[in-house]
Amino acid sequence: MMQAESMVSDHELTIPTCAKDVTAQWLNRVLAPHLAGARVLGAKACPFSEPGQTADVVEIWLDYDSASCVLPDRMIAKLAASDPATRDMCKIYGHFEKEVSFYQNFAGDDLPIARCFHTQFDPETHDAIILLEHLAPSYSPSYAISVEQVRTAFQQVARMHARWWNDGFLKQDPAIVQLDDIDRWRTVASGVVAAIDTVRSLVGSQCEASVEVMTLYEQRLEDLVQFWQTRPFTLSHADFHGKQMFFPNDEGKGKFALIDFQYPLAGPGVFDVSRLLNLGLAADQRTASQTQLIDGYLEALAANGVENYGSDDFLIDHKLGTMTTQIINFIAVNQTDPEFMAKECAEYGLDWKDVWLLRGEAMLRELEVADFLRAI
Repeated sequence: MMQAESMVSDHELTIPTCAKDVTAQWLNRVLAPHLAGARVLGAKACPFSEPGQTADVVEIWLDYDSASCVLPDRMIAKLAASDPATRDMCKIYGHFEKEVSFYQNFAGDDLPIARCFHTQFDPETHDAIILLEHLAPSYSPSYAISVEQVRTAFQQVARMHARWWNDGFLKQDPAIVQLDDIDRWRTVASGVVAAIDTVRSLVGSQCEASVEVMTLYEQRLEDLVQFWQTRPFTLSHADFHGKQMFFPNDEGKGKFALIDFQYPLAGPGVFDVSRLLNLGLAADQRTASQTQLIDGYLEALAANGVENYGSDDFLIDHKLGTMTTQIINFIAVNQTDPEFMAKECAEYGLDWKDVWLLRGEAMLRELEVADFLRAI
């Protein structure tokens, strides 16, 4: 494993809280370990054109005093959200603490992730910054991800899952969410039960299978946590969908990369598959393509060295993964401005309630997840 590249002590630097704080002076200090004698002469930092859902994003253009400087002339800074409600949610779930720790411990470890140059987190104020490479000309398809891009994503994440399959290090690393962290899952249970009234106010009785599963999740939590311990585990992104992915552009320039590791999980890798099938594909697309997509994922796992994990194991973990993705959706819907979600989805001609609620409802019904939870 390699750590994020800047080794400047957190105590030596003020953490930027907005674009104007990201100055050439600050960049020279945090990038010093790999400027190789060069200097940042100037920097232009502007809020990114598309706001993040849990963070403030800043785009940075850099000028160096040496043409031989190997650092990129564009970067992205991810800052702790300035919106109080979003910031409070991130505090509750430890999003930035986890993500900063993830990049410190996993950056550069042959994973399909953006290169990280610097991280800082203040546990008292919960200010944070993650300085990343700008992935252009790669692009994010967001909610308009294609079936072929889903196939590519499954191939890539299977390689990541195989790399960390049942690796004990994941159980020890503080960056990684653990499935036996009962206190965390109780907090999640409280959050998802609190979201039920909001969901019903939005879609009426169209998500009653989901409500049943959320209620069973809270009631059967201790048994569920014990059952989770019997399952194979790996490094799971845990919020694996099109907004978190970048792909080469139409000319083949760029690369595949993942962003936003705010709650990486030591758990079934299939949770990532479930998440993308849920948020990435409309019901008719998923029905037509999921068998081949799932087979491709399992074949990629095997090709990368995972043994004795077949369709029966996949189905068990997929049921739990579908529950987990709908839990995330319920909490997100309850804690995010619906106008923001509606606007994002409308840009791709999509109904946000279908994307964030009704697709997951259909999957829970098809997989009979409520019956599965009762039987655990």
